[in-house]
Amino acid sequence: MPGNVVLLTKIRTPVPRREEIRRERLLSTLALVPERRLTLISAPPGYGKTTLVSQWAESASLRVAWYSLDETDNDLMKFWRYLIASVSRIVSGELDKRMAPLLGGYPSTTIETIVDVLLAELEPLEGDSIAIVLDDYHSIADPSIHASIDYLIERMPGHVRLIVASRHELPLSAAKWRVRRQLLDIRPDQLLFTEDEIRRFCDQSAAIPLTEERLGLLCKWTEGWAASLQLIALTLKEHDDPDRFFRQYAGTDRSHVQYLLNEVFGRLPSKLREFLLRTSVLSRFDAAAAEALAPEHNGREMLERLLRLNLFLVPLDDAGGWHRYHHLFAKFLREQLEQEDAALIPELHRLAARHLAERRLPEEALEHSLEAGDAALSVPLLGGQIASVLERGEWSTLLRWMRRIPQDALPFELSLLCAFTLIVTGEFADAAEELRRLERLTEAMEPGDALQESRSGLFFAKINLAFSTGDYEQWYAYADRIPDMLPESPWLYRFNYNTNEPFVRRTAFGLRGMQNAETDAIALRIVGILEEHGWGDSLFTQYILQSLAEGYCEWNRLADCSRLLRRVEPIARRSRTGGLFVPNRLTRVRLLAAEGRFKDARSELDQAIELVREELEETVWLGSMLAFKACLDLKEGNVFRAEKALASLKLSAYDSPSLLRYSEYIAYARLLGMKRKEKEALGLLGKLGRLSHRENCISGIVEVAILQALLNAQRGFRGQAFERLREALEYGADNGYIRSFLDEGEAMLSLLSQFKEALERGEIDCEGAKRAPGPYVAALLELFPRKAQRQRPDELPELLSPKETAVLLEAARGAVNREIAERLHLTEGTVKVYLSRIYGKLGVATRVQALRKAEELRLFESL
Repeated sequence: MPGNVVLLTKIRTPVPRREEIRRERLLSTLALVPERRLTLISAPPGYGKTTLVSQWAESASLRVAWYSLDETDNDLMKFWRYLIASVSRIVSGELDKRMAPLLGGYPSTTIETIVDVLLAELEPLEGDSIAIVLDDYHSIADPSIHASIDYLIERMPGHVRLIVASRHELPLSAAKWRVRRQLLDIRPDQLLFTEDEIRRFCDQSAAIPLTEERLGLLCKWTEGWAASLQLIALTLKEHDDPDRFFRQYAGTDRSHVQYLLNEVFGRLPSKLREFLLRTSVLSRFDAAAAEALAPEHNGREMLERLLRLNLFLVPLDDAGGWHRYHHLFAKFLREQLEQEDAALIPELHRLAARHLAERRLPEEALEHSLEAGDAALSVPLLGGQIASVLERGEWSTLLRWMRRIPQDALPFELSLLCAFTLIVTGEFADAAEELRRLERLTEAMEPGDALQESRSGLFFAKINLAFSTGDYEQWYAYADRIPDMLPESPWLYRFNYNTNEPFVRRTAFGLRGMQNAETDAIALRIVGILEEHGWGDSLFTQYILQSLAEGYCEWNRLADCSRLLRRVEPIARRSRTGGLFVPNRLTRVRLLAAEGRFKDARSELDQAIELVREELEETVWLGSMLAFKACLDLKEGNVFRAEKALASLKLSAYDSPSLLRYSEYIAYARLLGMKRKEKEALGLLGKLGRLSHRENCISGIVEVAILQALLNAQRGFRGQAFERLREALEYGADNGYIRSFLDEGEAMLSLLSQFKEALERGEIDCEGAKRAPGPYVAALLELFPRKAQRQRPDELPELLSPKETAVLLEAARGAVNREIAERLHLTEGTVKVYLSRIYGKLGVATRVQALRKAEELRLFESL
């Protein structure tokens, strides 16, 4: 069964029943949905929320994505997987597939990044309005889901609308949307049936003849409450003396609903009552599932009978195969079953679990086995789900399942997985306690394979806890107590830490680009211990080595970087792990470029791209790799080739970028800068900078600040250039960054030199800085290759003439040849001659290169 399976009944828009009356009054209110960012419909059960929205959706001008929620959706990644699947059905069948690796990368990939990517996917659909419906939102109690929905609402493009139906007031930030007139709020009193709607309901839906007196009584008794009205209609249909009912029934107390439910239920044939009770434990069912729990009944015939009776049966698909009971009726039936035969309930859940497992619906089967309290049934079902749940990043669901199985019934390996899940979800204290318990269990084990496998798993879980908390001493002590080699743990040994980042240092595992001597020493010691115990080839070890290699490259320790890359590459290839192979090859390409071997770098990158396309078949990496290729082109001054490489990525300076495509957008910003479109480039970099700060991604913060500094310098805004450079230097100094500065070449050399001189003249205020930037700047300047040292104007072999300088200055202002000719009273042909002379004197081949050279030589400073 595919790991990414989705229950389609949860994301299909309910089909309104023909006999249901259309509530035009409320539908006209919902006609305002396209004009409002957020629509909230809140009322207790039985008010007709789902019916109303499904009627609106049937004829809405917007495309509608529907998501019916229940308590099992209290998992951040499961919630968003289903929401994305729902949207995918109406916009693109590939959207959910494209986003699956991103969801699987949680929690290393943050929910904000996931929502950003979804919104970026929806952005191009402007003009094709979409409404996302979240029904039964009261089922959600996870605060992280509420926060993610707030984040979504805040950033939704203008053609996307959100409709939320719930029994309770919503824990969402609705107030500001109300103030901005962007909230459509439908309250319980608006959902109550009017007298006219009650009359039409009785005439059209219930076929109950009414006098004005009876109509008045129904209005009084029901107070317009749909559920009460429906129950009275059902009671009257089966009542042998309707007149007597109207004479005797009196009451508007909502507790009378229980009386009416008892009336309706009590008048049903005993076989139908038995069928209802036995199937009430199912959250959804078709004829086969119903028969599995009520084998003495014909499931199809019983469902058709319930539909004819209009007995609170809700169809869940267009074909009428799957159904559920209305929540109010389901609650009544379960309470009735509890009263009549509580001992039967576990057995019914057991039957449901076995039936659903046979039909390859393992998650639903597991839920029922847990309700049955049958650990012997639950454990194998849970074991079969681990791989797919881990692939989807649904850690909260996994933890909920494991916590519902008694501790002593969980096998050691599942208990270990529970501890690891606690680590991933940030419950470190509980994880440490569970690991101590498991360690005590190993102390009582007999020597043998089982003990070694258990120790191996503990070894891995404990190092992950140490990585997460920074407390390595306990792990060191544990490792010292294990004198021998450890076997490969079945799944821990190959656990993947990177599903979408082109460099490991950008992940949480790689500390988001933070690096210092202490983290370096810790990593090396950990690798040594892992290798001593036979875990040298594990993905965990290889990811540490790859992260170290990337760090050494940044520290300009190129030989050490190359050595580690050679260690990681064969295992990355053999394991076919894109999250390891791609960073390994891109770091190799960066290293070759740093050595000036651009031809070798290009060849290496082309080979890596081909391998990813043909062997890994993981398209998530290709965008970053093509962007890296464009950056190589730009380093060589080939704007045309870079533009061609980026064209397929369909980027715009006005996009709302996500961190998933950071590498693509940073390359595009570089391209814009080379084309003298500094304003657009800086606007894009501002967005990338905010995202990098939000995720505290040091490598991104430094790179963005460096490019902002260079672009501001390029357009002559020296003060802003120094401000951004100072930010890059502060973060860079804390983490020993070198290559991020050196790789920018002569433009950075010039800017750093100017910054140093301004520092020495006291023109830059360093108050509040963690450390004085002077020594760091001086150290960086010493590392630039001698051949790149800047020539001062007085060192030029041939100075530009005043007219040539004027032509170059106009070009720097963005003027084309015709405009230069007009401003300087020249012909276009003469302008071309001047430009050719300028290129020759500066030793460049293009206008962009000439402008960069002029900036480095400070040719415009005195103008």
